[in-house]
Order: sequence, then structure tokens, then C-alpha cells
Amino acid sequence: MSTVENSPVGQVADLEIIGEFPCTQTQLRCWILDQLLPGNPALNVAVRWEIRGAFKAATIEQAFRKVIQRHEILRTRFIERGGSPYQQAVDRIDFKMSVIDLRSMAADQRQARIMSIGEETAQAPFDLSKPGLFRVSLLMAENDRGVLLITAHQSCFDGWSIRVLGREVGEIAAAIDAGRPPVLPELPLQYGDYALWQQEYLQSYGFETEKTFWKEKLTGAPYFEVTPDHPRGRVKTNHGNILSVAQPLAFSERMDAAARAHRVSQYSYGAAIISAMLHRLTNAQTVMFGSQVAGREHSDLEDLIGVFINNLVLRCDFSSDISFAQHIHSVSETVEGALNHQRMPFNKLVELINPVRDPSRNPLISVNFNLQKAFLEDHRYGGFELISSPSQSPGVIYDLSFIMIGRPSGWRMSIEYNADLFDARTIESLLQLWQKAYEIALDHPEALLSSLTVPERQAIAAVKDTSAELSASQASADTPVAKKTAALAALWQDILQVPQVRPQDDFFALGGHSLLALRLLSAVRDKFNVKPTLELLFKEPTLEGFAAAIFDTPKTQEPATGIVNPWELLTCKQGTGPASLYTLNHPLLFYRLANALPDTISVHNVNMFNPDLRKGLADLRLEDIARYAVDAMQIDVNAGPIALAGLCVNGTLAMEVTRQLREKGADVSFTAIIDTWAPGYFASLPKKEQKRWNRERRVKRLIYFTKKVLSGRMPLIVYLKEFNFSLALLKMFGVKAGQYSADEEANAAVTDLLVAAARSYKPVQNKDPSVILLRSQANHPRARKLLFGWGDAVAADTTVVDIKGWHEDSVAELASVVSKKFGGA
Repeated sequence: MSTVENSPVGQVADLEIIGEFPCTQTQLRCWILDQLLPGNPALNVAVRWEIRGAFKAATIEQAFRKVIQRHEILRTRFIERGGSPYQQAVDRIDFKMSVIDLRSMAADQRQARIMSIGEETAQAPFDLSKPGLFRVSLLMAENDRGVLLITAHQSCFDGWSIRVLGREVGEIAAAIDAGRPPVLPELPLQYGDYALWQQEYLQSYGFETEKTFWKEKLTGAPYFEVTPDHPRGRVKTNHGNILSVAQPLAFSERMDAAARAHRVSQYSYGAAIISAMLHRLTNAQTVMFGSQVAGREHSDLEDLIGVFINNLVLRCDFSSDISFAQHIHSVSETVEGALNHQRMPFNKLVELINPVRDPSRNPLISVNFNLQKAFLEDHRYGGFELISSPSQSPGVIYDLSFIMIGRPSGWRMSIEYNADLFDARTIESLLQLWQKAYEIALDHPEALLSSLTVPERQAIAAVKDTSAELSASQASADTPVAKKTAALAALWQDILQVPQVRPQDDFFALGGHSLLALRLLSAVRDKFNVKPTLELLFKEPTLEGFAAAIFDTPKTQEPATGIVNPWELLTCKQGTGPASLYTLNHPLLFYRLANALPDTISVHNVNMFNPDLRKGLADLRLEDIARYAVDAMQIDVNAGPIALAGLCVNGTLAMEVTRQLREKGADVSFTAIIDTWAPGYFASLPKKEQKRWNRERRVKRLIYFTKKVLSGRMPLIVYLKEFNFSLALLKMFGVKAGQYSADEEANAAVTDLLVAAARSYKPVQNKDPSVILLRSQANHPRARKLLFGWGDAVAADTTVVDIKGWHEDSVAELASVVSKKFGGA
């Protein structure tokens, strides 16, 4: 039985999205890697703490809950729109800590069980579309000793976050036990604020200087790797292991003294040793490896949980046989230059250098090095103590990762390696060679690098597969597949901004990078109704290879398989002229509108009165729902002018329906949307502002409906059903008239469906001049000035029509707008 329990968060539609933000570049890289291998365990951060003393599992769980509530990033999920990911923070998650009691187990078996559970929890995948990419298990080993296993996804957590998490969990738990409020720093920012700042920075002049530095440093650099023991497969794997050796305290003292003597940092000293060892191991004249920096230059970021780390690439050139001392100073200058330009996100660096892509290798670097003190400081909190312990490998990103962790007991040297490429005995020999390099540098700094002798090693050369040729069935330009390939080439031209794409052209050689690849995949999905993966594009980067892969396979993954079109078409009025108005849902409202319009205008309504939400509809994107609506409309694109109208969330749907109809060549004269705020705008407001707007809206609703019931225009029972509190009372007392009818229940379910789908919808920013906004008294006059938050999706001078009354009073104003726009047709 699995010991891993992902924290349930309930139905996503039930959660309130409190903010949507762009992804940071590190998150984008994580998301891309997850697209290559969904649930990739190598993207997990596995942490192990020992807890000793007097503690309660319930208190520890409560402390974790409070930390999650303090940090939005721990309540975040990721969505994809138009080939780009976005992060959404929700108001809450139902976090549960798994508690496993091992106290009855024999002591000699207990540690093995702890290790096996640790491996399982570290490698269990996360679903990035679910909020709360964070889980915790408490293993009770003894009455006063436990093991905390924490696993988080790299898109929301980094090494520094371990320190923040430990301090906050410890302090909150101790405060709960002592019956006092916890002493925690205020958080002036949340992770979404940092994401917005980074987005601005990437457009700044400062970023241009970063690009200049890195382009000069890395352009033309050879790809560095250690030849593996086994051939590489066609795609990269993440099966990993770690071998370690602990150094005595005397080693720490010697290394500290040596770094001070050379006037370099401990990190620079360690980077010099590892680069010298790799040079001697491979005889390469250029050694390149990656390393991570905290990325928390501003003090406001120090107390935040989140992923701020960035990958730097260090290039060390070996033109002659110099001494260890000389090399240490040379590497120190390299490190200083990289740190002075550390704001270049690795993802952007790959785009800038644009190396040849190989699905079996990481871009730019195959080796990683880190030297750091343990993130969690061993510390006592009230009656218990939290102690840092070595964690287990959830999976590997790099071929080889050399890690030095400093603890009070001394330094621990570890090599995390891809077990599909390297044998354990090879890694053991590398550990010995690494220690030998330190010994020479510490004892004889003036010794030449060549004094580090390397034992001979037999290795098998890596074998790379070649792409399949375009099949003979596609060679003819008259076949359906050939026509699709030509259309695919047009997509490549548009996305890559190149004048021509030939069959043998490589997407990445033409300037493509990961983000452009995602846009291509999104466009291919929409145009050809197939679902290629990022991994496939890396495997088949040429036009002909990619075309063969996606067009030679049956369409078994169409998103709408088995779903019956939920839309029904009603004709409210058949006009005598060519103009037609298509309305979405609310058929009774638009039937009244039909009667108020000239007889020359046809009025149609598509509605979702009786959809079966159990058959996949709840999983559809707004774009898919709109596509079904377009199909139900049965519009002849060569007929006369048409217009769209929608109320509230149906207005958002009308915007997407308009876009799809125009793509089909339909003449959509205008789109009228009533009380429709742009998706995500309200959630992007500060929380205080959200509360103020909600308060204003509640007051407006109360005044409006109270006037209606007092004037006799609304029955009292209908009035009471307009408010959650009074509706709950009616249900509590079993008042039959206070229950929603089947039609009302269906309407509410459809509204919930559309609202959920609209949350992840991003309208095209095309400054559409044909959109008309209508504002009822349900919305504050500020909505006019803000253009309902639609920004560049509508023209700056977009017409806003005020309605004298509520939504249902919009018929007169809307009829006037439609008549005028259709020229009194």
C-alpha cells in the first residue's frame, strides 16, 4: 500500500482564485521539463528532518497549515493558455499531514523502513494543475523521536525555503504549545509580486547588459560532459542515486584556512577544485558546469518561501598546465563575473545561446556543482528540536551533480548521478579523485594541475539515433498529409518569423526555443486537433520528422472525444433582412430583446439548458466550450453581418466565440457584453480592494432587490432566494417554495461551469474596436473608466453604455445599440 497521500484540495471550481500571475523563468523551466515528462520526480525537492523531544503530531500539522496560509506559493497551481503557463494562487487548501507509526517495529528494521518510505515520498509525482504542490509525512520512530519527510515541487520551493519553513514551523508549533502568538516576520510581498517584478525586469535596459555579458562568455563554447559507462537512450532519463563520504572536522578547518589564504570564497575554492578534477578526468580544454544562486538579493525576499534560485553556467578554460593556486584565482574571477550577472534566468540564457537541442541531454550543461551550508539550522523550539538530515534523491536532472553540504559535524561530499548512464563503481572512483584533488590543493597549492593523476577508465561511447525520414506516402504534394505539412510549415514560419521553412530545417536551428515550442504545440493542437508533446518536438525537431510523427498517428487524444454538443440553437425571431444577432444563454432575456428589435434583424439564442456535466464538460477549456457553441450556431460565413451578445460570464464566452467565427471568415460586426469583467482582473486586485468591491456590490444588490420587492415587482419568496443567508434559512426550515427548481439548478450548474472555465482564459490582446460594453447599476461607475479590466483586448476608446437598472433591465439599451450598429436594419 502506498504511504504517499497527496493533500486533497476539493473541487477546484469550489476554490477562490485570489491571484493569477505570469510564471517566473525558473517556474517556466520547471513547467517545460514537466511537459517533457509529466510528474517528473527529478523536479521534486525532498527534505528530511529529525524531530526530537516533546512534540504532538496535531501541533506540527497545525503549524504546517499556518505556514501554508502565510505563503501563497504553497497554495498555487499552474494552468496553460495559448502555449504559455500561468500560476494561480487559491484562497485555501485542505492540507493533511500523513502520520505513520513505526514504534512497534524492531529497531533494526525501522531504519530500513524509514529509508524506503523516504524514497517513495520523494519520488511520488505532483500534478501541476492541482494547487498545493507540497506534502509532509511524519514517521514516529520513538515516543520522543520522529522523522519529517517533506516533498515540494521545484516550481514553488528551493533550498533557501527549507530554512524559512523550518524556522516558521518550529516557532509556530512552539507558540501553540506555549499558548502564545508566534513571533514571525511580516511578509510585505508574496511570490506573485516577485513574478511581476521579474517580468518587468526582462524588458529593462539592465537585462540587455546581462545578455551582452553571457553572449560573449558562452557563444561557441563546446558542450562538456563526462563520457558515461552506458550509451544514452533517445530521451533523457531521471533514474538517480547518491553516493557520499563524510569529511572530518579537520577538513573543514583546513578548507576554511585555505580559502582565506587565497582570499577567495569557500565556493570559489570548491569550484576551482571540481573544475580541475573534471579537466584532468576528461582532458577537455573547456570545462562547463552549472551552479545555483539563491536569487534573493532584496531583503524583502529573504523570509519568503518560493523558488528564487537561478542556474549559472561557469566556463573554465585550460590553455596551459598552471598551478592549483593560479587556477583558484582564475576561477574566483570567473565566479565573480557570473555573480555580477546572476539575473540572467537560465531559461533566457538557453534562448540567447540557442544550443543544438538533444532530447537525451540538458541544454548547455550536463554537470552541476554546489557548495553550501545546510539550509536547516539545527535548533530547539520549545520542547522539541529540529535537526537536518541527509535526504534521498527523488530523481536527477543532470548526468552528474557534485554537492558539498556543510553541517556542524563537518562537510559531506556527495555525487548524485544518473544511474542509467553511470555505474556505482565509477562514481566511487570519482569521489576518490575529488578528495585527492582537495588533498593536493590543500597540501601543495603550487603543484601543477597535471600532478592530479587519473586512473584509466573504459567507457562506451554514446549512440545517438537519427530521425526517421519523411514517409513515401507524404512525398507527393497532392496527398492530404502533404497539405497538412504545408500548413504546418506556415505555422513554423509565423512563430519563428522566418520567410521559408524547408523539410530538413530544424526548429531550434531556426531560432526556436522552449517557449516558442510551447506556442507551436498550442497552435498545432488548435489547427490540426492533435496533441503533440514537447518531448516529441525534441525527438523530431525537423519539419519533415515532426510532420511524420503527428500526421502518421491516429487522433486518439482529441479533447472532446465522447462529448455530445451541449448547446441548443433557438430562433427567437426570423428577420427579413441579412443581419443576425446571436445570443448566449439567458433565452428569456433575449426573447424580450428580439421583440424590441426591428423586424429586419434575426435573433438566435444558443443555450446550455440540459447539459450532462458528468460527461467531460467540466474538464473543457473555455475555447472548447466556445467551439461547441460555434458548431451549434450553424452559421453560413458567406451570409450577412452578425453580432454576438452575452451577459456576465457569457460575455467572456462571446469574446472567444467572436474570435473563432472571425477565424472561419464570418463577418462579425460587433460584440456586446453586459456587466462582463475580464477574467482574472478582480483576482489581481489587492485583497483590501477586493473586500471593498464585494461590500459595495452586496449593498447595491440589497438596495436594488429590496426596492423591487417593496414596489411589488418581485415576490417575497424570489427576493429571499437572491441572498445566500436567507436562502439557507428557507432550506433549513424546509420551505418548498424556497428550493431551487430543476431549471434554476441547471442554470446555476452551467454558470459554475462557465465561471470555472473562464478563470484560465486569456483573451487575445488585439485592441478590438468592435466590442461594446454595457454597465448596469450592479457595477460601480469605476467600471466605465476601467473598461471592465479588458485592457488591450479592447480599443482604448471602447463604447461603454450605462443601463438604468440591473442586468434584466438591459433590453432597451441593448436594443438601441444593436439597431444603431446594424444601421437601423
